[in-house]
Amino acid sequence: MSWLVVVLSLIVLWIASLCKIIHTSRLPSRTFLLSNGGAFCKKNVLLVVAHPDDESMFFSPTISYLISRGHNLHILCLSIGNADGMGNARKHELYKACAVLKVPVQQVNVLDHPELQVQLKLVSWKMHSF
Repeated sequence: MSWLVVVLSLIVLWIASLCKIIHTSRLPSRTFLLSNGGAFCKKNVLLVVAHPDDESMFFSPTISYLISRGHNLHILCLSIGNADGMGNARKHELYKACAVLKVPVQQVNVLDHPELQVQLKLVSWKMHSF
């Protein structure tokens, strides 16, 4: 039950942050003058995801929106997702997905700390006959 509360809290936090991004992008903000005399507003944004594929499954619309608005997006992935032994492949897939989403590879960081890895726990179910 506690995992449900965590998931719901993360969803609410994500929705609130997306609303703030959309709201602040419509407000006049600080602009920087370019050498050709034009003005450009560029904000630094950090997106934190739990493991590879989250950026594509959950955040690709947000990433596309931020990139299209010219924001400087950085992605921090908290694990390589090595629960099934495919961590290195998943990490490389994250880099490829970020390239497709137009996030520079030097702005994508993946942590590989053992305490942050997802661990699959197998649950055995017993069939009862009545």
